[in-house]
Amino acid sequence: MQKLLLGLLALFLVAACSTPQATTDKMAEKPADATEMMKDDFRAMAPEAGPAPEIKIGDFQDFKLDNGLQVVLVENHKLPRVSYQLFVDVPPHLEGEYAGTGQMMGQMLRRATSTKTKEQIDEEIDFIGASLNAGGSGAFGATISKYKEKLIEMMAEVVLDARFPEEEFAKVKTEAEAGLQSSLGNPGAIASRLRQRLTYGADHPYGELTTEASLKNVELDAVKKYYETYFVPNRSYLVMVGDLTRAEAEKLAKKAFGSWAKKDVPAPTFAMPEAPKGVTVNFVPRAGAVQSNIILSKPADVKPGTKKALRASIVNRILGTGFNGRLNQNIREDKAYSYGAGSSVDADELVGSFTASSDVRNEVTDSAVTEFMTELMKISTAPVTAEELNRAKSQITGSFGRALESPQRIASFALNTIRYGLDRNYYPSYLQKVASSSSNDLLEVSSEIMSPENINIIVVGDKAVADKLAKFATSGKVNYYDVNGEMIDMEDMAAPTDVTPKQVIMDYTEAIGGAAAIAGMKSWSQVMEANVQGQTVVQTMYKEGGTKFSSQTQMMGMTMADQRYNDGKVSMMQQGQKMPANDEMAAGMKEQATLFPTVALLDKADMLSIDGTETVNGKKAIVLSVKSESGAGDAQMYFDQDSKLLIRRVQKQGPVTATIDYGDYREVSGVKIPYEMTITGAMPFPLKFVTKEMKLNTEIDQSLFEVE
Repeated sequence: MQKLLLGLLALFLVAACSTPQATTDKMAEKPADATEMMKDDFRAMAPEAGPAPEIKIGDFQDFKLDNGLQVVLVENHKLPRVSYQLFVDVPPHLEGEYAGTGQMMGQMLRRATSTKTKEQIDEEIDFIGASLNAGGSGAFGATISKYKEKLIEMMAEVVLDARFPEEEFAKVKTEAEAGLQSSLGNPGAIASRLRQRLTYGADHPYGELTTEASLKNVELDAVKKYYETYFVPNRSYLVMVGDLTRAEAEKLAKKAFGSWAKKDVPAPTFAMPEAPKGVTVNFVPRAGAVQSNIILSKPADVKPGTKKALRASIVNRILGTGFNGRLNQNIREDKAYSYGAGSSVDADELVGSFTASSDVRNEVTDSAVTEFMTELMKISTAPVTAEELNRAKSQITGSFGRALESPQRIASFALNTIRYGLDRNYYPSYLQKVASSSSNDLLEVSSEIMSPENINIIVVGDKAVADKLAKFATSGKVNYYDVNGEMIDMEDMAAPTDVTPKQVIMDYTEAIGGAAAIAGMKSWSQVMEANVQGQTVVQTMYKEGGTKFSSQTQMMGMTMADQRYNDGKVSMMQQGQKMPANDEMAAGMKEQATLFPTVALLDKADMLSIDGTETVNGKKAIVLSVKSESGAGDAQMYFDQDSKLLIRRVQKQGPVTATIDYGDYREVSGVKIPYEMTITGAMPFPLKFVTKEMKLNTEIDQSLFEVE
């Protein structure tokens, strides 16, 4: 099953192989004239920033309904279009053992009302050519002016008359679990999760992590309670943009949302998270990782709309925004450690943060961290140059001007003004504030929030690079964590000394039924199904005698991929077209023809090594590294230390690294087979396959193995 990816990747990645050539062809039509290029040397220097222009955003209007709903109107009659955003300002709070409830509630919000199913809602929205999306923070919709009243009525119905059907909840929960699995298999997502935990703390809402255990705890009643508690008008904003007058806006808002009953909402308070005392180095080991995901982070007291927030955005543009940022110029352009490096400053009413990050090759992980620390020291101890400041101001002026072309962006400015209680002149005078900021102003901010002296260094990668990072830690040691941000003892996770790779495979063989039972198996027939964006994918696989293999992928009644192997002969059809065979394809299908490929590794003990142990879905697992003959298909296999069963395989396939999780082992003809298989990393979304039919030692139609 581990090479099921061969057909699926060919199916889902075919569109990515078609790259438009029109632009590049046109660029090649006329070569640049060297003489003209010499005349343009002035372009090598950024132009001097002129005086800050006067910004005429256009005043927005706002009013409040009796139930506390605050309405913001941005009139724009250039086009006959309107949009509505209902923003529900849910107060930060801890979900505890039910972490993930808010996310699931958002996914459930548009699934049904008391009179309409999801399909009926979709049909009504499509009929008027509108869009309407809902989530954990409210809803957004847009349409032409003709249907402005119909759309806001639909939005109000979806939000105020929401129903939560059991059958839809089951789908949402499955999607949430699959999404979490995808995150837990993604090094970048793992690094981001640990950043949350270390920056804010486990007892702060921003540091709380959704886990497999917490998702399992979430039931439909918890989702309903979340909705009833936090979706109230007196903590909500209705932003109306487009072809609307004040009179129309008031009438529509009152009719749609005037009956929404207000209520008090619990808004707990939390202590301000503090930066670490000194530098901490925090590592999540990933066996077989070919690169390190690096994040440096700390909390920062940066409130939206303040001088500190504005100056922080300017200095961050110099440090880590875009191609010319210092971090990118150093780590990518000068050192060639990475494809990119950057930083960000997050302003927030409760607590903001500073983050710098990059993904680098294993062998330069410690060198890259050195460069990060060097750049943070420079930006926080010395004023930026006049050239850097001038360029940053020019870039901000240009991007701010472009933003004003969008009524929706203007609406976001209006919402921020009302929500954060900003002066109504804040955005109109924004560029004047930027222009008046000096290098000393920026140094005052950077010395506070960008100093490397008190910061968390977070790395996700192969544990072989961890020891080199200890020198950065004030304590002189590395802290190790699992994917859920829980600290682990690496001595307990070391490679077991009393178990050989061959013993791991032998234990697995015994766990699934024993060598005798496996030897008695001559054929394999399996039908699996997965849901892909509402469509059912059916995967059938047949094997016989260890030398024949056949696999068909069907979707919407059509065979999208057909793979066959018959004693050295190979064929592959993709959407009716025959694909050219190659050695890698043949080798993969030959391996797949083996009835039990993992058991067959007993004959390749010299290709196996134990990399240590890791926690997988809460279970301690031995990590077995498997070398392929070509080196292109190396993999890591994870065996549960208690059950001895294979629970995960991380497989390289060309430029793609896919994680395959196995579960729900069931006995079939005396042998245990995993009935669930979830693939992440191979596509933009996780694929969960569930076995619908499984037969061993059954007669198979030989025409399925025919190779033309």
